[in-house]
Amino acid sequence: AGSMSTTGNHMNDVYFAAAMCVVVGSVYGGISLFFSLKAVEWIQITYLMFFGLSLAILDTPFLKTIKFVTDMKMYISKYIQFVTRVTGKGITLIFLGSMLFLMLWENVDGSFSKFLAVVLGLFPNLVGIASFVIGVLKSFKLEKARKMLTPVIDGHADHGAGMTMNEFNNLTESNGGIRFEALDLKLIFNALVSNPVWHAASNAQHQGGYANVDEPRIPRQDLIDWCRGGMVFL
Repeated sequence: AGSMSTTGNHMNDVYFAAAMCVVVGSVYGGISLFFSLKAVEWIQITYLMFFGLSLAILDTPFLKTIKFVTDMKMYISKYIQFVTRVTGKGITLIFLGSMLFLMLWENVDGSFSKFLAVVLGLFPNLVGIASFVIGVLKSFKLEKARKMLTPVIDGHADHGAGMTMNEFNNLTESNGGIRFEALDLKLIFNALVSNPVWHAASNAQHQGGYANVDEPRIPRQDLIDWCRGGMVFL
């Protein structure tokens, strides 16, 4: 459990750093564009700043127990669930990093702006690409497990209170020999569980924001819907 927490915290720190690159670059570019009276470009880079802030709040290592932060995590998990997944976050960071680079390179004068465009735009892109590749690989492993479970799921999905991570892991191992790491199970439950409140609590617990959270469970209907549906990207 300690190893999972440490690895998860490292991942969150990297995501937070990438998001803050977008925020810092957007603030710098926004100030320059504001005084240059480039209204359209200023609106675009302000959009990047708010999107970067949303990602930063999702993975912030600071102020995790503040009500505003926990509420924002819940709203993001509910309304922008795409960015809570490894693949979705990767695509988002690639988009934001690329847009930031173009905005600073094309619209803000000065060699320092060009330098910031490369540094602050490159890091989110690298993190995004790595995140997307890792997410896709993990998603194909989950898809393999889904195909193994589909024929037998009706006989195993009768857990009234839902299925815990260990029970899910034992189920996939006994029906196909596929076993997941603890951190992968966290990603899987984040993608399969439809309750956004659990997403927020899970994310906070993953970062050490909650001391006592009931063991996560995947509801019976979510499990059946996943098995009978298509591929899910983590």
